[in-house]
Amino acid sequence: MSSEGRFDPLLAFAEIESLVAKVYFRFSHLFMDRPDLRDFWWEMAKQEEQHSAILMACRAVIENYPDEAVDPSLSGEKAEQFRVKLTADLAKGTPSITVDEAFKIALEIEGSEIDAIYSKLLQLGGPNVAKTMENLGVPASVQRHRLKSALRQFSKNPELLQAAGRF
Repeated sequence: MSSEGRFDPLLAFAEIESLVAKVYFRFSHLFMDRPDLRDFWWEMAKQEEQHSAILMACRAVIENYPDEAVDPSLSGEKAEQFRVKLTADLAKGTPSITVDEAFKIALEIEGSEIDAIYSKLLQLGGPNVAKTMENLGVPASVQRHRLKSALRQFSKNPELLQAAGRF
C-alpha cells in the first residue's frame, strides 16, 4: 500500500515475488542431501528475489510520476489471491514434501499470471524504464526453461512432464 492508502501494485507484487522466493528457498533447504536439486531451487529463489528488487526499483523510479496509470486488472484482490496461495505453499514446506510435489507447486506458480503481471508492472514507467528493469534480472522465459530442464532431470512423473511441456 502507498502512504495514501490506495493499492500499490508494485509494492504488492514485489511482496508476491518475495513469497515465491521463500517457497523456492524452502525447497532448497528440503533437498540439502541432493546438491544439484538444492542448488537449482536456490538459484530459482535468487531469481525471484531479483524480480522483487526490480519491482521495488521500478517503484522508486516512477514514484513521482503524476500520471501513473495502474492497470485495473492489477487489483488488490488478485494480489491477495496470490498471497493466500503462496502462504499455503509455504505451509506445505515440510521435510515430507517430495521432489515431485515441489515441482508441482513450482509449475503452478510459474504457470500462473504472476509473470504476466510482473511484465505489466514494469511497463508502468514507460518503455525505457521497462527495458532497463527487464535487463537487470533473469527473464521469466529463461526461468521456465530452467524449470523444465530440471524437471526432466529430477522427475519421471509423466503428468508433471506434460504440464511443463505446455509452457
